[in-house]
Amino acid sequence: MHNNNTAMLIKSALIVDDSKSARLVLQRLLARIQVNVDTVESAEAALAFLEHRQPDIIFMDHMMPGMDGLEATQMIRANPKTSAIPTIMYTSKDGEDYFRIALQKGANGVLCKPADQEAVMAVIRSLDKPAANDASKDVTTLPTAAIPLVEIDRLVQKHLRSALTEAKGEITAGIDTTASQLQQHQRHQLEVMRRQLQQQVGEVQKELDAEFESERLFNRTKTANQKLAAAVADRMVKRATDEVTSKLQVQKMAFDSALEDHRRATARMVRSTALRAAIAGASIGVLAAVLAASVIR
Repeated sequence: MHNNNTAMLIKSALIVDDSKSARLVLQRLLARIQVNVDTVESAEAALAFLEHRQPDIIFMDHMMPGMDGLEATQMIRANPKTSAIPTIMYTSKDGEDYFRIALQKGANGVLCKPADQEAVMAVIRSLDKPAANDASKDVTTLPTAAIPLVEIDRLVQKHLRSALTEAKGEITAGIDTTASQLQQHQRHQLEVMRRQLQQQVGEVQKELDAEFESERLFNRTKTANQKLAAAVADRMVKRATDEVTSKLQVQKMAFDSALEDHRRATARMVRSTALRAAIAGASIGVLAAVLAASVIR
């Protein structure tokens, strides 16, 4: 196939990408050049698809969950059933080093994201191999009079489907773009709110730090602390006074009891002494009487 005819011979394509928006953008670009597009979301799904159908070209994403695009491209190139299908790496990676690695793994070229119509056409024209499903003739190049009515109806239906697919892709892409913009706007608003809240929290924290600074807090609570200290002192003095009074009362009661005991003991002693004196006086009187009687005789 000559490069100038490559785009005309590409009639079907398989897009392998886990990003829905990336699939829709490339599908829309390919639909503009009348390429029928199938899409899958993983390398494993692409290999299963190729077991039954063989497109004219494959656009393969690099980074996907599970098997990556370069590994899948190697497997496609190693399979005799699919080895002739051109595979283009559809990725955000670029540079000569990546291009060289992609060619070593079996890719035929690299289409960088985000793609545009010119880039798609350029990568297709760069192919130097026939597509897997080249036909000996392209019915679209025949004179109009030589095309059967059935074929004309088929072509009309094909273009209608392509137009519907493109419109659907554009609508979906527009919805995705709008949703993405809304999400970005929401993230921006949330970030603004977060910063404002963080600023307010910082200001409140500064005010609290200032309010609870040691000297200021002492000055603000000085009067209350003095009143509290005075109240505590009064309570302590009252408690000490009560304790001393109680002890004095106990001591007074003990003293009174001891004094009463002493008084009683003294009274008993006085009575005992008087009794002894009375006995002694009586004895002296008897003795005097005896003496007197003796003298009289």
